[in-house]
Amino acid sequence: MQTIPIFFSVDERYVPYLAVALNSIKANASSSYNYHIHILNDNISAESKARLCELEGPNFTLEFNSLTHKLKCLDGLRSHRFKAFASLSIYFRLFIPMLFPQYDKGIYLDADLVVPGDISELWQQPLGKNLIGAVADYSIQHIAPFMRYIDEYVGVDHRRYVNSGVLLMNLKRLREVDIAGRFMSWMVKYSLGTVAPDQDYLNALCWNSILYLNPSWDAMPGGAITTFDNPKIIHYNLAAKPWLNDTVPYEEPFWKYARTSGYYDEICSRRLSFLSDSRAVDKYRHGIDGLIKMAVELTDSAVSFRTIISARKEFRLCS
Repeated sequence: MQTIPIFFSVDERYVPYLAVALNSIKANASSSYNYHIHILNDNISAESKARLCELEGPNFTLEFNSLTHKLKCLDGLRSHRFKAFASLSIYFRLFIPMLFPQYDKGIYLDADLVVPGDISELWQQPLGKNLIGAVADYSIQHIAPFMRYIDEYVGVDHRRYVNSGVLLMNLKRLREVDIAGRFMSWMVKYSLGTVAPDQDYLNALCWNSILYLNPSWDAMPGGAITTFDNPKIIHYNLAAKPWLNDTVPYEEPFWKYARTSGYYDEICSRRLSFLSDSRAVDKYRHGIDGLIKMAVELTDSAVSFRTIISARKEFRLCS
């Protein structure tokens, strides 16, 4: 059987939600394929690894890839002035093509999602020479400061700016254009501030080399313009996370797969603890305000992705 490589990038605190995502994939994936799950991580504990491995099956295997020691080039990102809200693991997906030369194609998924559809159907979509396949991020298309930030700072049309939480990756082509090296050259030379670290870079670098997927492959409850009767992937992005809120669109599928994930009690305990802390709840639910403020400040910067690309068009990857 053909093997489909699927990549996640997590740290220890996100392990319970990763378990829910894995459980949903396993429950709905076609039995005609092998699924090799690579968990790119920044030192997940041995206990967490053992618990996650309980989800393995005959055609569903897990491999843990600790990348921190392999990617010493990322050490400089720890001091990046706009990285305070993000784990270092958010950048790991940009290095998948370089670190896994055995694959010409792969799927990257964030851990804050569930997959009610058959993931092999996403794999089967032809990419041609496109570098990635992704869904336009409609969750931010009603927020004027974000739209202006994307148009004027990132330098792409906000209507076609994609979400990086679900990626069909042309790993062969991404190696050929050296996306990892190009990303690091940008970081070292310019150290640009970003609202969405890896997502902004992917959009700026891969622009005009993107296959736009049906939005049902990345249904986003947060600020969603449209809801889907049968979404293939539900991505609980931004603040729309059922484990941190009382009511969230598409919350039923999350709890369905959480119950048999091996982490249900822990997720419920975390949720109750969080919701009982009014200051934490207020800070979390108003976190978007901080991102909007950052977007406004960056948009007015003299140096941006857009100004750099205008001066040096070779920075843009193309197919």
